[in-house]
Amino acid sequence: MKNIALHSLLVLAFSILLISDFFPKFPVIGALPVSFLFVVIIVIYIVMFITKAIDSRDPLYRFKTQLFLTTYLVVMVFALTALGGESELGITPYHEIFWFIVIVSFGDLLFQWRRVKRHRTMNPED
Repeated sequence: MKNIALHSLLVLAFSILLISDFFPKFPVIGALPVSFLFVVIIVIYIVMFITKAIDSRDPLYRFKTQLFLTTYLVVMVFALTALGGESELGITPYHEIFWFIVIVSFGDLLFQWRRVKRHRTMNPED
């Protein structure tokens, strides 16, 4: 349960950070300072490591987590752009850097998937 709660908080914090970047004049979210959101994200990660909510030894867990977060963030960028938002930081589907990061992330997912398959063949009882 702590995994779901902490991961949900992390996704919520990233969502608020993206929304505040795309819509800085949004009444409630735009009023939150970016530095505060970064501190919240760092604190969530620290709590996740302390409580062992992140199981870095399980390759399937890492794969699923990265797949979800990468897909979620890409969808959020597209949705916020489609809603008329404009990133103050330049995070946009029209930049080559955005696509480079997406391709590298999905390339890393491909290598992680191979690691998951290799782990499953070596440890069929997992």
